[in-house]
This record gives sequence, C-alpha cells and structure tokens, in this order.
Amino acid sequence: MSISSKTYTPKAADIQRNWRVIDAANRPLGRLASEVAQILRGKDKPIFTPHLDTGDFVIVVNAARIHVSSKKLQQKKYYSHSGYPGGFKTMSLEQMLSRHPRRVIEYAVWGMLPKGPLGRTLLRKLKVYAEETHPHGAQALEHARPETPGKPGRKPPKKVKARRAETELAVADEPVVDAVAEPEAAAPADAPVSETVAEPAAPAQEEAEAPPRPRTRRARKPKATEPVAEQAEEPAEDAPVDAGEVPEAVEAPEVAPEATEPLTPPPARPRSRRVRAREERGAKPEQESEAKEQGERPEQSPEQERD
Repeated sequence: MSISSKTYTPKAADIQRNWRVIDAANRPLGRLASEVAQILRGKDKPIFTPHLDTGDFVIVVNAARIHVSSKKLQQKKYYSHSGYPGGFKTMSLEQMLSRHPRRVIEYAVWGMLPKGPLGRTLLRKLKVYAEETHPHGAQALEHARPETPGKPGRKPPKKVKARRAETELAVADEPVVDAVAEPEAAAPADAPVSETVAEPAAPAQEEAEAPPRPRTRRARKPKATEPVAEQAEEPAEDAPVDAGEVPEAVEAPEVAPEATEPLTPPPARPRSRRVRAREERGAKPEQESEAKEQGERPEQSPEQERD
C-alpha cells in the first residue's frame, strides 16, 4: 500500500455550501459562538483547508434569548471610542441585548475567526436575527441539513437521541392509507368497434447525395467576362462609277495652330544686404584693372586726392 505525499487542495467546484439554522434560545453564549465559528470555517468537513472558505452559511435566530451565567449581564462590558476627546463609551451586556441583540453574537463569533480578509469573508456568511423569523426560508429549505446541539463532529447528547427515537416511533405508528385504484369504466356492448388500420410505413428517405467537393480558390472565382467588341459595320460596296465621271477630292479640314504662351522666367529672389555688399567689393578691383589697361586714371576718393 503506497501512501500519497501530495497535499489535497479543494477547488471551487468541490466546495458545496449549505444553509444551517441554529436556535440560540437558552444557549450559552460562548458555546454557541464556538459552534458557529467552526461551521463558518468548515472544520466539520473532510475538505477543510485553513486558507480557504469551505464552510456553510449560518442563520442564528432568537439572539435576544441567549443564556449567560452568574452576573455577566452587569459585569461584561463593551467598549467603543469615537476618535474624539471624551468619546470613550461603555455599555454592559444587558444594555447591548436590549438595544442591539445581534451584535452580541456577532462580536463573540468575530473574536473566534481569523483576522484579515478571510475572516471578514467568513463573517459575511453569518445571519443573526433577534426573533424566531428570518427572511432566508427558501435557502434554508433548499439546502436543509439536520442540526443537532453540540460541537460539530461530536455525538449528540442522550436527550437528543431519546427525542429522535420517539419521533421515529410516532412516524412508524401512523396508519398508512393505501390508495385504491378506481375501476375503469367498461365500454358498452353495443358500441361499434373501430378497426385500427395500420398506416403504411413511410418510404425510407433517399440518402442525401454527398455534397460536392469544394473547389479550389482559383476555380471558385468567376471568370471575368470580356466585353464583346461590337463588330464594326463593313462599309457598303461602292456603287459602280461611270467612266465619264471623276470623283471629287475631299478636302481635309484645316487645323488651327495652337497658341503657345511665351515662357516667363521665374521672378528673381531678393538678395540680402550682405550679398549685395560682397558683389560690390568684388566689382571694384575689376574696374581698376580695366582702367589701367585703357590708360585712364582710376577714380579716387576726395581724401586720396588731398594726399
């Protein structure tokens, strides 16, 4: 026998959540809270996993009729603070039961659940009501599960066993009324008997022919229809010409020459001041050299003439 070393982790489809109804009338507060916390976590199931929500929904009714021992109604306190100076408040268990009986069980169960996102998810499955009625009748009937007092996974006490045996005996002693089948009405003897004529069997449907094999993409394309060129009418045969008649020459129409517009050069780009000064400097030495060749005296500025 080989022992598997793999850890089993339930999947979402493996988790089935039922609805359980628990009556809190005359039940000790601590025992009730521990039982509810174990059901919410799913510790009574073989697929229990600490980091997953495998538990059931719990409906607690008669929350205002819980039982506490000794002087806990006056001695047990609930503390709260508004966050402002002087906002510290104290409330006894007796006052809490009279004002908010649901919070008594919710606070007790929250103290027994893991703190964090998982604990908050588990607490949302707890439905507490001060009275015996609750609005979850459809869910409770659809996912009904027999509940017995005591912690999950333990045997019920002897009193519960005795009550269960009494109810089973009472159910067994109830008389069972057999339903008598009514006799069928006999058909009158004079009634004509209608002969049932067997209808001819419908002819077997002919086997459908196999669909044609799909053609290739090239074959699927329709052939392009080439436009049919209209046949030009043949010129009629020339009529016979007499020998004395001379055919007149047909003059070709004169074609007027197309008027050609003169090409205009593109407008010159305006030159900058630097370009014009550079051109003037380059033109001066050329003018002086030309004047020397011709024997003329180059132009001098008035300052040069004084010197």
